[in-house]
Amino acid sequence: MQDFKKLRVWHVARELSVTVINALPERIGRKVPRLRSQAIRAATSVEWNLAEGCGRTGRTELLQFVEIALSSLNELEAQLSLARDTHIIDNATHAHLHDRVDIVRRMLISFMRTLQRRIAEDEQARRKRKGGDA
Repeated sequence: MQDFKKLRVWHVARELSVTVINALPERIGRKVPRLRSQAIRAATSVEWNLAEGCGRTGRTELLQFVEIALSSLNELEAQLSLARDTHIIDNATHAHLHDRVDIVRRMLISFMRTLQRRIAEDEQARRKRKGGDA
Protein backbone atom coordinates (compact mmCIF):
# COMPACT_ATOMS: atom_id res chain seq x y z
CA MET A 1 0.00 0.00 0.00
CA GLN A 2 1.33 3.44 -0.87
CA ASP A 3 0.21 7.04 -0.73
CA PHE A 4 -1.20 7.96 -4.15
CA LYS A 5 -0.54 11.65 -3.46
CA LYS A 6 3.18 10.91 -3.68
CA LEU A 7 2.82 9.74 -7.29
CA ARG A 8 3.68 12.42 -9.82
CA VAL A 9 1.49 10.66 -12.40
CA TRP A 10 -1.51 11.05 -10.09
CA HIS A 11 -0.95 14.82 -9.87
CA VAL A 12 -0.59 15.14 -13.64
CA ALA A 13 -3.71 13.00 -14.19
CA ARG A 14 -5.59 15.22 -11.73
CA GLU A 15 -4.50 18.32 -13.65
CA LEU A 16 -5.77 16.66 -16.83
CA SER A 17 -9.17 16.05 -15.20
CA VAL A 18 -9.48 19.70 -14.24
CA THR A 19 -8.38 20.81 -17.71
CA VAL A 20 -10.97 18.54 -19.38
CA ILE A 21 -13.73 19.76 -17.07
CA ASN A 22 -12.88 23.38 -17.86
CA ALA A 23 -12.34 22.85 -21.60
CA LEU A 24 -15.60 21.12 -22.51
CA PRO A 25 -18.60 23.43 -22.69
CA GLU A 26 -21.41 22.64 -20.28
CA ARG A 27 -23.99 22.88 -23.03
CA ILE A 28 -22.93 20.72 -25.92
CA GLY A 29 -26.39 20.59 -27.40
CA ARG A 30 -27.71 17.67 -29.39
CA LYS A 31 -24.51 16.86 -31.26
CA VAL A 32 -23.31 14.10 -28.97
CA PRO A 33 -25.49 13.63 -25.90
CA ARG A 34 -23.57 12.95 -22.69
CA LEU A 35 -20.16 13.42 -24.33
CA ARG A 36 -19.08 15.94 -21.71
CA SER A 37 -20.11 13.76 -18.78
CA GLN A 38 -18.50 10.67 -20.33
CA ALA A 39 -15.24 12.51 -21.06
CA ILE A 40 -15.14 13.86 -17.51
CA ARG A 41 -15.88 10.38 -16.20
CA ALA A 42 -13.02 8.92 -18.24
CA ALA A 43 -10.59 11.67 -17.20
CA THR A 44 -11.39 11.39 -13.51
CA SER A 45 -11.28 7.61 -13.74
CA VAL A 46 -7.55 7.82 -14.49
CA GLU A 47 -6.72 9.57 -11.22
CA TRP A 48 -9.29 7.61 -9.23
CA ASN A 49 -7.99 4.24 -10.39
CA LEU A 50 -4.46 5.25 -9.44
CA ALA A 51 -5.71 6.22 -5.99
CA GLU A 52 -7.70 3.01 -5.59
CA GLY A 53 -4.81 0.85 -6.77
CA CYS A 54 -2.49 2.46 -4.24
CA GLY A 55 -4.88 1.34 -1.52
CA ARG A 56 -4.37 -2.29 -2.44
CA THR A 57 -1.84 -4.47 -0.67
CA GLY A 58 0.22 -5.77 -3.57
CA ARG A 59 1.99 -4.54 -6.66
CA THR A 60 0.06 -6.93 -8.89
CA GLU A 61 -3.24 -5.39 -7.82
CA LEU A 62 -1.83 -1.89 -8.25
CA LEU A 63 -0.70 -2.84 -11.76
CA GLN A 64 -4.25 -3.90 -12.63
CA PHE A 65 -5.58 -0.51 -11.60
CA VAL A 66 -2.86 1.28 -13.57
CA GLU A 67 -3.92 -0.76 -16.63
CA ILE A 68 -7.54 0.31 -16.05
CA ALA A 69 -6.37 3.93 -15.76
CA LEU A 70 -4.61 3.58 -19.13
CA SER A 71 -7.81 2.18 -20.67
CA SER A 72 -9.76 5.16 -19.33
CA LEU A 73 -7.15 7.48 -20.83
CA ASN A 74 -7.62 5.80 -24.23
CA GLU A 75 -11.37 6.28 -23.89
CA LEU A 76 -10.83 9.96 -23.10
CA GLU A 77 -8.61 10.38 -26.14
CA ALA A 78 -11.33 8.96 -28.39
CA GLN A 79 -13.94 11.23 -26.80
CA LEU A 80 -11.76 14.29 -27.30
CA SER A 81 -11.28 13.39 -30.96
CA LEU A 82 -15.05 13.14 -31.35
CA ALA A 83 -15.47 16.50 -29.61
CA ARG A 84 -13.04 18.05 -32.10
CA ASP A 85 -14.59 16.36 -35.13
CA THR A 86 -18.08 17.56 -34.17
CA HIS A 87 -16.78 21.09 -33.49
CA ILE A 88 -17.54 20.96 -29.78
CA ILE A 89 -13.93 21.99 -29.16
CA ASP A 90 -11.62 23.71 -31.59
CA ASN A 91 -8.37 22.30 -32.97
CA ALA A 92 -6.18 24.29 -30.59
CA THR A 93 -8.09 23.05 -27.53
CA HIS A 94 -7.93 19.50 -28.84
CA ALA A 95 -4.19 19.78 -29.46
CA HIS A 96 -3.62 21.07 -25.93
CA LEU A 97 -5.72 18.31 -24.38
CA HIS A 98 -4.12 15.68 -26.60
CA ASP A 99 -0.66 16.80 -25.46
CA ARG A 100 -1.76 16.44 -21.82
CA VAL A 101 -3.21 12.99 -22.52
CA ASP A 102 0.06 11.97 -24.16
CA ILE A 103 2.08 13.09 -21.13
CA VAL A 104 -0.13 11.08 -18.77
CA ARG A 105 0.04 8.07 -21.11
CA ARG A 106 3.85 8.09 -21.12
CA MET A 107 3.90 8.39 -17.34
CA LEU A 108 1.42 5.53 -16.90
CA ILE A 109 3.37 3.27 -19.24
CA SER A 110 6.59 4.06 -17.38
CA PHE A 111 4.88 3.33 -14.06
CA MET A 112 3.50 0.06 -15.46
CA ARG A 113 6.95 -1.03 -16.60
CA THR A 114 8.42 -0.22 -13.21
CA LEU A 115 5.70 -2.23 -11.49
CA GLN A 116 6.15 -5.15 -13.90
CA ARG A 117 9.89 -5.17 -13.27
CA ARG A 118 9.43 -5.08 -9.51
CA ILE A 119 6.81 -7.83 -9.63
CA ALA A 120 9.25 -9.99 -11.61
CA GLU A 121 12.04 -9.21 -9.13
CA ASP A 122 9.76 -10.11 -6.21
CA GLU A 123 8.85 -13.40 -7.89
CA GLN A 124 12.49 -14.21 -8.56
CA ALA A 125 13.42 -13.48 -4.94
CA ARG A 126 10.51 -15.63 -3.76
CA ARG A 127 11.72 -18.53 -5.92
CA LYS A 128 15.26 -18.15 -4.59
CA ARG A 129 14.02 -18.28 -1.02
CA LYS A 130 12.15 -21.48 -1.80
CA GLY A 131 15.24 -22.92 -3.50
CA GLY A 132 13.56 -23.22 -6.88
CA ASP A 133 16.00 -21.00 -8.78
CA ALA A 134 19.16 -22.66 -10.05
